[in-house]
Amino acid sequence: MSLRIFVEGNDDKNFIVSFLNHLKKDKKLDIQDSINFNNYIEIMGSKSKLLNKNHIKYNRLSQKIGFEIKKALFIFDCDFEKDDKNCNGMEKSKNCFNNLIKELDWKIEIDVYIFNKNLDYFLLETINKKECYKYFDKLVMCLEVEKVKPNKKPIANLYRDLYPYPQFDFKDDRFQPLKDKLIDLFKGI
Repeated sequence: MSLRIFVEGNDDKNFIVSFLNHLKKDKKLDIQDSINFNNYIEIMGSKSKLLNKNHIKYNRLSQKIGFEIKKALFIFDCDFEKDDKNCNGMEKSKNCFNNLIKELDWKIEIDVYIFNKNLDYFLLETINKKECYKYFDKLVMCLEVEKVKPNKKPIANLYRDLYPYPQFDFKDDRFQPLKDKLIDLFKGI
């Protein structure tokens, strides 16, 4: 049985692969050592593309649904409601996702995980060394990052560049809902 994880971009894919490798190392996933998680993840390009039923990847994969692909998990950010996009904020994100699933009409097991706000906020909240985080938070204020770019992607990227190992505390309770969905997704693989 095969599966697919749909994400917005490369950063999301890299995070999911790291998290899956952590789960594998921690013996939370009962899978073969040879499994390459990259093969299970589809990068859609952006949230709007992920939620667009006409995306070329959906057209291509629809032929494999039910035969080769039996499970799917969609992971994306709810983003900021104040950006006033059609699918921003948790409620609008859920509605747009439900419309996508209805339009795709795939007859397989489908689940979704929507990050509150965006992935970068979530990750910054789970940094291993909390004493470092307070300086990043001050840096955000000092550089007025939220005025320049209203998400924490620049700060998350800076943190990743400066401290590539270890990055985030995958044992943090905030990871549990996503952990549960990924463990369930990989059952029977």
